[in-house]
Amino acid sequence: MFGLHSWSATKIAPVIGAILVLAFAIASLRRYGLAFGTTLEEYRGAAKVQSLADSYPLYKEIAFGIAAVVSIVELPFILIGQAPALYILVAGSIVIFGYTLYRAWQIGDASLFGNLDVIQIVGGAALLTILGTLLYAPMQAGMPIQSVPAFDMVEIILVLNAVVAMGAIVVAIFGLNLLYRFLDLINKQLR
Repeated sequence: MFGLHSWSATKIAPVIGAILVLAFAIASLRRYGLAFGTTLEEYRGAAKVQSLADSYPLYKEIAFGIAAVVSIVELPFILIGQAPALYILVAGSIVIFGYTLYRAWQIGDASLFGNLDVIQIVGGAALLTILGTLLYAPMQAGMPIQSVPAFDMVEIILVLNAVVAMGAIVVAIFGLNLLYRFLDLINKQLR
């Protein structure tokens, strides 16, 4: 809905999202034969949902490690000028995202993820929306008319690389989780 660049679409999007999540939550409760008053722990026990505490540190180390390396590579470009530094920042974001997904795919283990639940889906979607908004605003603003001081450019590079790393973690965790489920369904159909 945000991609439509329409004010009315952004007002309708939360309502549509809330209705879809409510329907998914009711279906999830009914799937396991649970009542509407079920606590989160009862639901997670019945659905065999694992915490993301096992997979998050692994992906965090990868994403923030490459973000640190990319930031160190990008910082000298501030000395050349503001425009090259901003272009290199965009290229560095692609490297952070790509490398994190590549490494997550290499070490991906379907047992790390457990079953998806409503909280993980809503949390993942909310994080992607927030991180997308944080990345969209500076990129949409374009090149600043006035020169930005070098210390501010350092902050911009470090913060945007950290935001990209967080986005890469969320996409790696939830994207691979959904991909493994999809591949599992295909394997069951082929048997």
